[in-house]
Amino acid sequence: MLVSRRFWDGIGGLAYAFAKADGFIEEEEIKAFAARVEEAFKEIPTNFPQRAEAILQLFHSLNYTPEQAYKEALQHLSEVAEEVRHYRFDILNTFRQVIRADGKVHPYEEEFLQRLDADLEKISS
Repeated sequence: MLVSRRFWDGIGGLAYAFAKADGFIEEEEIKAFAARVEEAFKEIPTNFPQRAEAILQLFHSLNYTPEQAYKEALQHLSEVAEEVRHYRFDILNTFRQVIRADGKVHPYEEEFLQRLDADLEKISS
C-alpha cells in the first residue's frame, strides 16, 4: 500500500506531540525518532520519499501545545483511514520506542500512547 503525504503529516504531528508531552523536546528524542522512522517505516511504499526529513523539520518549526499537535495529527490520519488500518501497529510500536528514547517515561506520554491506541482503532474501524 502506497502511503500519502497526509499519513506522514499525521506521523510527524504525533511525534511532536509525544516529544512535547513532558514539557520540552530533548535532542535524544529527535535523534531516536529519526532513527526509528527510518527503521520502522523503511519498507512502507510512499509517494513522499523525503518523509523523515520533513517530519524532523516539524520539531524545529512547530510551536504547538501537545494537545493541539495531537488533534491536528489525528485529523490528518483520519483522512487516510485505510493507510492507518494497514500500519496501525507499526505506528503504535514506533511511538512506544520514541517515548522511552530519553530514558524516562512521563505520565503524560503514557496517557498519550493509550489515547493513541484507542483513537487509531476508531479511525481504522
